[in-house]
Amino acid sequence: RPSKAPRRTRRDARVMTAKRLVAAQRDADARLDELLALRATLRMRSSELDARKAALGARRSALAADNGGGDVRPSDRIKLNVGGCRVVTTRDTLTLFPGTRLAALFSGRWESRLQRDRNGRIFMDVNPTAFKKILDFHQFAKIASSEDPPPRPTAPEDLEAVLAAQLTFFGLTAMFERAPAAAEVGEAAAGEAAAGE
Repeated sequence: RPSKAPRRTRRDARVMTAKRLVAAQRDADARLDELLALRATLRMRSSELDARKAALGARRSALAADNGGGDVRPSDRIKLNVGGCRVVTTRDTLTLFPGTRLAALFSGRWESRLQRDRNGRIFMDVNPTAFKKILDFHQFAKIASSEDPPPRPTAPEDLEAVLAAQLTFFGLTAMFERAPAAAEVGEAAAGEAAAGE
């Protein structure tokens, strides 16, 4: 006579498996509900962000309409009167480093708000020698490779404080604090090479 114990064990195993499957299905359903709720929340936040982005775009357009900048191009030639000295450059040179005050000034958003001299040049009441050093840096950075950036602009000793003040005013000091100047990198590499000889 066969024993009933193995049948019961098989049946108990099937019942346990079924219970585990039901529990797993409940867990999966709960996780799915959580994910669906999270997706709904993300969609709502995405819609809110889209609305904020549209509002910012409209505000930017309104500011451009109020302050100029409706018809600006990176290739625009910008004529400056820097402390009495005439300087001509391009908009893309002055706006090379986004997020700086210099880039914001010449982005075109404030075109009609910039002070001009009687010849229509944008007037900047800053030291022309120091500003030219900044402009030279921008021009070199525009053509330099990222592996070999130009060094921080320097000026004669009597103008170094003026240059430092202009770099700060135009929002350019952070870029020199983040990475060492190319000249410093070159000097360090030369020092390491000499030490290895």
